[in-house]
Amino acid sequence: MGHGSGMESRLRQNPRFTGTSGFTLVEIIVGLMVFMAISFGLIQVFMNGATYANRSDAKAAATSLAAQVMEQIKASPNPFAMVGFTSMARTPLPLPAPYTGVVNPSPHTFQIAVTVTPDNNLNLITVTVSVYRPTDPDNAPLLTESTVLDAQ
Repeated sequence: MGHGSGMESRLRQNPRFTGTSGFTLVEIIVGLMVFMAISFGLIQVFMNGATYANRSDAKAAATSLAAQVMEQIKASPNPFAMVGFTSMARTPLPLPAPYTGVVNPSPHTFQIAVTVTPDNNLNLITVTVSVYRPTDPDNAPLLTESTVLDAQ
């Protein structure tokens, strides 16, 4: 029995048990680190996408509110004489009269301001509706829509 016998001989002959197969601990750790780096990058992309989607949803709701106010102003019997609407400082919803018909269908909270600027030389009135989010850190409006009303 010159070269060895029994279990030791069978382990050397079986390719499953040779020392060259499998991963070392260093390879496993490096692979996990690469996987974690890619995962963190993908999580950041997902979170940014969710933030942009929320902002887009808020802008769509703000556009709906501004359009409601504009429609109410344009439906006035005499918009140039400001019958049925007036300027309004930044006010949270629900809005006071004459803007009581404006409804916020979204879960977002908004504040609305209406600015009326007459131009007596051209017989025009510029109406600007600004929609704000009270949670925004700056005082800039989320959305601003304007229209021009004439005397005819």
